[in-house]
Amino acid sequence: MPSPQNVRRLVLTAAVTSITIVSSLYGAGLKTKEEIAETTRKRQESTFDEQLTALQNMRSNLTARKGILENQIRDLDAKMEEKKQRAASSKDKEQPEVRR
Repeated sequence: MPSPQNVRRLVLTAAVTSITIVSSLYGAGLKTKEEIAETTRKRQESTFDEQLTALQNMRSNLTARKGILENQIRDLDAKMEEKKQRAASSKDKEQPEVRR
């Protein structure tokens, strides 16, 4: 049976650890809420021109991403087609010719 001092030490260690974890999570939650409120406030205070500029920047970023994704899809389709052709040509080579 563990000594009472060891039990007390274990309980204190667990208590301090749990308090530290809970306070860290609580602080992170507060910071997140504060950042969301700040972002919302900035968005509401911004002028129409600033909002328009931000939306145009977002549009250009999305257009660039779209182009990149379209190129990747085109490359993937080309690779798949090439793989099909190789598989078809290897099947033709594997089949023995039948002579009559």
